[in-house]
Amino acid sequence: MSKKLMGIAALCVALLAACMICGCTGEAATDTPAAGTPAASEESLVVFCGAGLREPMDEIAQVYQDRTGTEIRYTYGGSAQLLSQIELLQEGDAYMPGAKSYIDSAAEKGFIAGSTPCIYHVLAIAVQPGNPLNITSLEDLTEDGVRVAIGEPTGPAVGSAAKKMLDKAGYWEDIQDNIVVRSGTVNELLVYTTMDQADAAIIWEDLLDNSDLEQVDIPIDEGFIKVVPIGTLTFSENPDEAEAFADFVASDEGLAIFEKHGFETYPCAKYGDA
Repeated sequence: MSKKLMGIAALCVALLAACMICGCTGEAATDTPAAGTPAASEESLVVFCGAGLREPMDEIAQVYQDRTGTEIRYTYGGSAQLLSQIELLQEGDAYMPGAKSYIDSAAEKGFIAGSTPCIYHVLAIAVQPGNPLNITSLEDLTEDGVRVAIGEPTGPAVGSAAKKMLDKAGYWEDIQDNIVVRSGTVNELLVYTTMDQADAAIIWEDLLDNSDLEQVDIPIDEGFIKVVPIGTLTFSENPDEAEAFADFVASDEGLAIFEKHGFETYPCAKYGDA
């Protein structure tokens, strides 16, 4: 197993043990700022963020804190779960779910002050190394004996996206007997597949970057491609700083970090406005 997947596995064990319902809050801060950076201010921002964005967003937070002294405190989880938390708590500074539809839902509730598109999420099929079952299409996932892992359709963005895609292709009913895992977070799907608890998983393709698993592409006309924005929240107590952080995430420097982690950044000719 690669170091990346070992890290993901450790993360998911922690998630399952400590934050099955409420997610977890991580701090990008370190006890000692890097040499030459400003001392940390008392200002901090709370950002609700999709679990599949953790690696680039952790790096972005560290760069931003080193530069500005503002601490970024993340709450990671499934997109729907995070929206429920935002509605319940009525606090926080920014929201970056796994798809624009969740920002739209938050905006309809009056929670979003503004949003900016950043990256694309593109669904792909993850299979075991060597693709022993020769899975080449969504239809193959309906074959007898194929164990499939998907996100919970009412939970993370990857789950609702997979259901929409399979519904559109006409495979949703046929695949039901093959589903062995309905995961609450996207990272768990990689772990289940890597640990041979599933033969294939429908996940975001960026998570397969540097993975031991193999990627089976889904044709654009049959697949699911969505723009992922970051939005600032209307009840932020630091709206100017929240906007500044969102602007940094969507800046060329922020998007370069996403690219380093395997994401396609917005806009691009291949996917357009998805």
